[in-house]
Amino acid sequence: MTDSSTTRPAETVIGAGTRPAETVIGAGTRPAETVMGAGTRPAETVMGAGTRPAVAVIGAGAAGLAAARALAGACAVTVFDKARGPGGRLAHRRREGFAFDFGAPFFTARDPRFLAELARLRAAGIVTPWACRFAEIEAAAITHRRDWGETPAHYVPVGRMSRLTAHWAAGLDVRQSCRIAALHRMPAGWALESEAGERFGPFAFVIVAVPAPQAAALLPAASPLHATAASARMQGAFSLMLGLAAPLDPGFDAALVRDGALSWISLCAARPGHEGGPGLVAISRNAWADAHLEDDPATIRAAMLDALAACLGQPLAPVHLDLHRWRYANAPAVAARPDLIDAEGGLALCGDWTSQGKVEAAYLSGLDAAAAVLARLAAG
Repeated sequence: MTDSSTTRPAETVIGAGTRPAETVIGAGTRPAETVMGAGTRPAETVMGAGTRPAVAVIGAGAAGLAAARALAGACAVTVFDKARGPGGRLAHRRREGFAFDFGAPFFTARDPRFLAELARLRAAGIVTPWACRFAEIEAAAITHRRDWGETPAHYVPVGRMSRLTAHWAAGLDVRQSCRIAALHRMPAGWALESEAGERFGPFAFVIVAVPAPQAAALLPAASPLHATAASARMQGAFSLMLGLAAPLDPGFDAALVRDGALSWISLCAARPGHEGGPGLVAISRNAWADAHLEDDPATIRAAMLDALAACLGQPLAPVHLDLHRWRYANAPAVAARPDLIDAEGGLALCGDWTSQGKVEAAYLSGLDAAAAVLARLAAG
């Protein structure tokens, strides 16, 4: 397996392991369960059920869920996430009979730990290699074609990308639609406060598994992890989702675009187990998105549609059109991986941005953060 953009294109656009950024077209969310208050059950104390220490994980993407699963046997773990379902950038959306995977389009694996997890997922029918007709486009022309196979494999969950995180979240205590706005240090441990004013805790440890700027906003300035998060670089992206009246075959299933506003194009129906009408997803280039992040959505849609028409050699007349803005879509590879734990402070970090913008990196960072927390708890 190589590191070239030919074999790993999409993960340079939108990584994985964090929650979706705000959507351009908003949607209502249900209120989170109030943990401390009349008529609701309290959060577990620092010692949790029996003698298990209580640990909070903020963020239900690949990194946060990997950490939570690794801790679940030894700790009483509660996962908090602002979205209505787990997934982060392994994102899926259904609209008007169409279905779109509009975040990380696929993932690859190298590390033995992630390869072992993928073997379990394949045996359970959760993920499969994508037999994709792949192309590269430059100057509005196809410059390269090849078929993806088993070596190297490019994996996708069967049916929808969020199926993977739904599988990882099964059996965990995940509090959805609950945005954590503040951490408060108490004598008994950490208390979490939601944006709605709810209080959760206390917790012996808190693992922060959200994008770096959001992690920096939560972490106390005195923690060394605050400087780590505040200095990290993340990039934005836009995902344009098109529902079509009839199937489209441009001669490829997915394409890496090497210039202009776009970086990635994929046909929805080409994905294994796709359920929905014919559609297409186009993802912007990170640098282009960063330059236009606050532009009017209509301007972004028009620019991406024009770029898409140039790549396909024909204009499109979608019957459904949706746009999603990712403020924190990707993270460039770091020269040296930072420490993930503030042992004295009872805090830890994880996320693809601590390594590089890939699903595998997010998952492994969650395992590493959990291992560090367990080692600290064992040491007393």
